[in-house]
Amino acid sequence: MNKAFDEIKLLGDEIKQLKLERKQFEKSVEKDRRDKESAFENERREHQQLVQQMTGQEQTLTTQLMEANRNIQDMSVEKKKLTKERDAMQDRFVFFKKLKIYI
Repeated sequence: MNKAFDEIKLLGDEIKQLKLERKQFEKSVEKDRRDKESAFENERREHQQLVQQMTGQEQTLTTQLMEANRNIQDMSVEKKKLTKERDAMQDRFVFFKKLKIYI
């Protein structure tokens, strides 16, 4: 009978040990889950910041491109104006040159 009580006591101790190990394992699993969630959240936050940064850069580049296009248009208008002035000056030069020949 003592042997049976000793076996029951050993089994009880083994059950307590297994329960303790189970609790430790569950805590470990929960900690791993929290760590993974935290890492995922950090990555998501970093990704969101990068997307916002890239969006801002895209908007800046779009604005610069629009400004460059306006500058090109302005330069094109200025070029046409200067070309007209140059042609007019050449016409006057030719006119005065011919006038000089006749005089």
